[in-house]
Amino acid sequence: MIARKTIRAPFRARVGLADIHPGQYLNEGTQLTTLQGVDEAVHVDRVPQHVAAGLQLGSLVDVYPAGESAPLSAKIIALDSRIDPTTRNAMVRAKIEHSPSMPAPGSAVRIKVRVGLPRKAVAIPVNALRKGPGGDQVFVVEPDGSGKTRAHVRQVESGAMLGDEIIVHVGLTAGEQVAASGAFKLRDGVLVAAAGGAEPAVESAQPPNGL
Repeated sequence: MIARKTIRAPFRARVGLADIHPGQYLNEGTQLTTLQGVDEAVHVDRVPQHVAAGLQLGSLVDVYPAGESAPLSAKIIALDSRIDPTTRNAMVRAKIEHSPSMPAPGSAVRIKVRVGLPRKAVAIPVNALRKGPGGDQVFVVEPDGSGKTRAHVRQVESGAMLGDEIIVHVGLTAGEQVAASGAFKLRDGVLVAAAGGAEPAVESAQPPNGL
């Protein structure tokens, strides 16, 4: 009978305070206690836009729980491409793997990101970027071999915004022409005439990826 009254958590966790008392009758759905997972934790923080521009998914950061001098290693699992117009910060999510000093959910921690020497990145006008079914896209304006100019869709990976420009990490090289004005009206392979609406992707010095 005792074994039948044992409730086991479906994952490794810390047990919170009990919300019931001995002898109390329980109804279906009554909350007994709370469980806090100990195998991993997700930390959400905001970092300055110049730091966010140097981060990528999988980059490692140091996380310091309150009262701890030794950092925990965390891996970035999400980067928000949007920059807060007031603070100029971007949202970052980092996953902390299991550790004896795992911070409790809701607790405050410090995050440390080491940024090295600048590297080259490609910057394009913000209005040249659009969201497609497969992610970020741009229209690259280029000759089709017959003397005509066409706009072709290309998938890219974007980063932080810098004023009225946005960083592109993957998919473009400096000097390629991208459609800016009226890009949302285009379709893949359409004939175009560059009349001030196409702008070259330019190199911009940005912090490197990683620590």
